[in-house]
Amino acid sequence: MPLSDYILYRLAKNRPSPAQHLVDKLGAEPGTDAYHIAYARHQFDSKVQEGIPFPVAGKEVLEIACGHGGICCFLAVGGATRVVGVDLDTYRLKIAEAFTINLNRQLGNGCQLPITFQEENACHMSFADNSFDVVIADKAFEHFSDPEGVMRESFRVLRPGGTLLVPLFSSIYSKYGLHIKHGLKVNSANVFFSETTIIRAMKRLAVENPKIYDLYPGLIDNPQRVRDLRRYKDLNDITYREFKQMVERVGFEMDWFRPLPTRLGRIVACIPLLRNTLMMDICSKGAGASLRKPANS
Repeated sequence: MPLSDYILYRLAKNRPSPAQHLVDKLGAEPGTDAYHIAYARHQFDSKVQEGIPFPVAGKEVLEIACGHGGICCFLAVGGATRVVGVDLDTYRLKIAEAFTINLNRQLGNGCQLPITFQEENACHMSFADNSFDVVIADKAFEHFSDPEGVMRESFRVLRPGGTLLVPLFSSIYSKYGLHIKHGLKVNSANVFFSETTIIRAMKRLAVENPKIYDLYPGLIDNPQRVRDLRRYKDLNDITYREFKQMVERVGFEMDWFRPLPTRLGRIVACIPLLRNTLMMDICSKGAGASLRKPANS
């Protein structure tokens, strides 16, 4: 066994899972129906506590990659006049619809939140031009096979002066960028190890803990890339620099861009020579951005 394989395997085997606190909080095993239902509530409750960095009251809002629907429900409760959630995962859309029905019952008085969910490809959506005031894509841009195509489609469906809000997305080099934390548990492993080494370590871990196969079914085949481990192979190689370049090419104006630094990242952010380099990607948990469609578009 190559030394790099052994080192990564031992690191992964001995480290606690960075996702365990969420699993404990939800009280269900990842991948189960109970987990997904609890995650929808977690999404909603988290946004109630944190909010989003943009007012949506009185606006028509589209959420791309809405998943479990908790954020859509938060937007509707927050005063959005119309909320549309789109996703390709029909199972999660069913969870979203069930969660919305249950929340309507909890709110009482015949409440019907102004939300609809539908299956859509974010690169080719069925909505007319200039249909929404706000488009939101939270924890999603790293999962699009064509992130620039999604950004262009968001530009199209936004009204002039409208906003594409990206509360959080991960650079492939950020702390959780690989999105295999339930198995590997080593943050930013791709900075130090090759994808081949990472895949071999995951295979060995899965032999010892077969539940990992359920979470990352691509391990059963002959994966060539880390993205191949995920059920839908839904991971791209976006970095903060590439995201900013897309913004410029598409024609958005960037109101703000904010990395979410780790402890080391707070130091990196104070050093001008490093602030806009790959070091900021590595020393962050992700980044957020607010993009505006020019009023004359």
